[in-house]
Amino acid sequence: MELKHEETTTRNRFYLVDKDMEVGEITYAYMKDHIIDINHTEIHEKYRGQDLGEKLVEATVNFARKKEVKITASCPYAKKVLDKADKYNDVIA
Repeated sequence: MELKHEETTTRNRFYLVDKDMEVGEITYAYMKDHIIDINHTEIHEKYRGQDLGEKLVEATVNFARKKEVKITASCPYAKKVLDKADKYNDVIA
């Protein structure tokens, strides 16, 4: 399984590829004042239950730390993951 990152003027996301098939993604948008909003997380139904969504949240958190930006989450799944672990407190806006 390979983690990839796409950041363009129209699309920002991390996504997972397994054998040339995209199996999950998390998307984010830049907001004001150095904040990104995680607005969507999706895992292909055949790949659910493997903590892949958490892996995508973790990739976004690592990206935010590197870029020195904070995170909000309008995506309910990402919000749940971020809120349940103190290890993300440094990036939550």
